[in-house]
Amino acid sequence: MSDLKKFRYEFPPLDAHFLEAPTPRAVVEFIKRTYPHNWEEVLPTLVEIQDWPRFWKTLDHDGRPLPPGRR
Repeated sequence: MSDLKKFRYEFPPLDAHFLEAPTPRAVVEFIKRTYPHNWEEVLPTLVEIQDWPRFWKTLDHDGRPLPPGRR
């Protein structure tokens, strides 16, 4: 699962959510399960992103932030 892609979607409008998934189809299926009554409103906001937003932190096992792009 090291080949995960990053995605962003908004729901409600202007409320960003971030996901990692192997394919866009996996994200679509997640959105359809999470928002069964209005997934059509959510899907147009879905985009693939290159990296996490700057406020996003990845931590090591000791709880220290890793430099951007490291895992």
